[in-house]
Amino acid sequence: MADVFRSLIVTAADAPTSRSIAECFGPGGVGMWTTGLSASGLEPATHYISTGYVPPQYAAMSPCTAWTQDENGDWVEGDTYPGDAAMVAAYATEVGLTLTTAQVQGIFDRSDVSEQAPFVAMGRMGLQLINPPIDI
Repeated sequence: MADVFRSLIVTAADAPTSRSIAECFGPGGVGMWTTGLSASGLEPATHYISTGYVPPQYAAMSPCTAWTQDENGDWVEGDTYPGDAAMVAAYATEVGLTLTTAQVQGIFDRSDVSEQAPFVAMGRMGLQLINPPIDI
């Protein structure tokens, strides 16, 4: 089965735990959620994004929502897959990161995971990349 594309956006408060969870699943999880986002494009970051292809077995554990635009250009939530918070918590705990299913479910509930291109997902959420200041 081929890898699947995902844009994964988490809150700034959930980013450290999300990073730790991703790292539990192997080297592909290292370095996720390091790109800050905010409504203004300025610090502080309110969210973090990671985007790219993930193995299908990992995609099956995380939530995912399909989005479409209606005739007015408004985003409409379509099919939603809830993910498997219990499996993620159990595996993370097995490799040394103690998390409850409720903690993982909370992160899932506050996250935005879709198959949308990153700038489309960010635009739908009203978020922009935070660019570091340029020293002149």
